[in-house]
Amino acid sequence: MTEVPVLYSPWYVLGVFLANGTGCVLTVFCLVRMTDERRSTANRAVLVVGAAWGLIETARDDALFVLATAIHLRDGQVRFFLAPGLALTVGTVLISIVVLGVAAAWPRPLWTVAAGVTVGLLTSAMIVQSMLSGRSGYVTSINAPAAVAIAAGLTAAIAAAVSLATGATRRWRMAAPIMVVALAMTVAQYLMAGQVTIDLTATVDDAAGASPLTLIFITVAAFGVRVIALTLLSLTDEGRVEQASEVYEGVRRTR
Repeated sequence: MTEVPVLYSPWYVLGVFLANGTGCVLTVFCLVRMTDERRSTANRAVLVVGAAWGLIETARDDALFVLATAIHLRDGQVRFFLAPGLALTVGTVLISIVVLGVAAAWPRPLWTVAAGVTVGLLTSAMIVQSMLSGRSGYVTSINAPAAVAIAAGLTAAIAAAVSLATGATRRWRMAAPIMVVALAMTVAQYLMAGQVTIDLTATVDDAAGASPLTLIFITVAAFGVRVIALTLLSLTDEGRVEQASEVYEGVRRTR
């Protein structure tokens, strides 16, 4: 087995951290608001979906960006097989929606911690799968014990962040999860990239897929989609809260 050299470019690392931070802002934005009983059921459902999608998609896309820029950028022969990751993304987002939906409906410590652990495990799984997306003509694997240790640390950080941010009303409970998870995810993605190994004695047929530059374009476009989603949610949220407050106060007066 041969370890794949990892390129730690400061600009790329900073870009990954900022992209992870944006995804965490989107997730925390939704976690804070999804427990608000003044909101309509439909609005809370949208927030649950946003929280799940924001974190899982960020982990996958930025892990792929790390894979392309830190390992394979100079290798034009490498192709990235994205179909398994897309299927896993759909499955993990759906599971995350369910567990976060339970936490939104019953925001008790037991459910928020359980949701955080579940989402953390799924996020770590997405990063591991992304790191195995490269196809170079040789068998690619990952150092399992090290990957498990990295995943455990990231899971703990996400579990704590979800528990703190769900229904939070204090600023530190919103800001701390964003910074902690963004940093933990960035570190985990680069550490995980360093655990990728290639067996030069075992060859496999190259699968058709995206080139490194194409993958970078895809991940940057996905980052843009998350920014747009966060912007739209922010712009429409203030009016929804005002309307919900008026309805809530009207119901209280009639009782």
